[in-house]
Amino acid sequence: MNGFLTIVFLTVFVVLHEFGHYISARRSKIAVSEFFVGFGPKIFSFKRNNTEYGLKAIPLGGYVKIPGMDEAEDTTGYEESEVFHNAKWTTKFYIAISGILVNFLTAWLILFVILSTNGVNTPTLEIASVGESVQGNNRSPSMNAGLMPGDEIVKFANTEVETWNELVSIIENNPDTRVGISYIRNNQLIQSDTVLESRTLNGDNVGYLGVTPKIVNEKLGIISSVKSTTILEAQMTVAAVDGIITLFSPDNIRTLLGTYTGQEVPDEVRPLSPIGLAQAGNQIAADSYVNLFSLLAFVNIFLAVFNALPFIPLDGGRVVLALIEGVTGRKISDKKLYPIAAVVVGVFIFLGITAFYLDITQPIRL
Repeated sequence: MNGFLTIVFLTVFVVLHEFGHYISARRSKIAVSEFFVGFGPKIFSFKRNNTEYGLKAIPLGGYVKIPGMDEAEDTTGYEESEVFHNAKWTTKFYIAISGILVNFLTAWLILFVILSTNGVNTPTLEIASVGESVQGNNRSPSMNAGLMPGDEIVKFANTEVETWNELVSIIENNPDTRVGISYIRNNQLIQSDTVLESRTLNGDNVGYLGVTPKIVNEKLGIISSVKSTTILEAQMTVAAVDGIITLFSPDNIRTLLGTYTGQEVPDEVRPLSPIGLAQAGNQIAADSYVNLFSLLAFVNIFLAVFNALPFIPLDGGRVVLALIEGVTGRKISDKKLYPIAAVVVGVFIFLGITAFYLDITQPIRL
């Protein structure tokens, strides 16, 4: 059920993205010939104000068709002023970027509702539990230091720490290093030391202590919610950019090609099809619907960042062409970009097929 709900929301988000293009085109008096939910065979449609609206058989998204997006397209039956290719560069920019902005706004609203109603869970420096060794030793570094649940770390490796993130940063930067630890237990300051273990995390060798923090929930007011939402969306955007850079990197493409020779692909570098997203949503929702909606917010941000890539036929390519036209006063012919567009579409097809194949043969496990 939660997987199905995830797919429904994915479709809604794609349709909202296309609705952004639709509204901006209508406001700019640019024609919209089609607005459909889904793909494939047509189930039903109706026509109003020279636009055909309808539903298609495969409800995984939707699309808006604006005459003149492709300059080679036949635009017979439309006034010159209604055709996208003949519009001012500012109008092209507005229409092209509107879908991206709708996804960013949708993500912001989802995160705002989550934070304003549920607050934020913040890790503290108080220890909730002590972990095992990651190197197969009888005792972890935290055990050797004498740390116990309820202890509060105040100083680590000769550095006073005020947040959990500061502590994690110091730990990870000191693999296989003896460090001093000061912590409070029953209002008494205790000093100890231990040798950190090392482990591989995202390809890097980092330090390991073996503790988890106590989490406290902090309720937020409206102003704090707005600020925290904006910061969180910015952080998610950076994560989405990093993810896309990794996804399209030559090394990752080679890794994905190994899919078809039987190699296992790490979850952190694989693309997700709607099937994989449903699998992830089903697992995340089992823990908390807050986590599910956080995932859906990230999906919106990923859609926005992905569509912002500066390549035709993506929105980002149209944005760049509009900006170039605005700066230089010259239109760039779409036909000159067809070879690049063909390569981009080819890569997208490869990633899409690979995503479906992996999600069927190697279901994602979070």
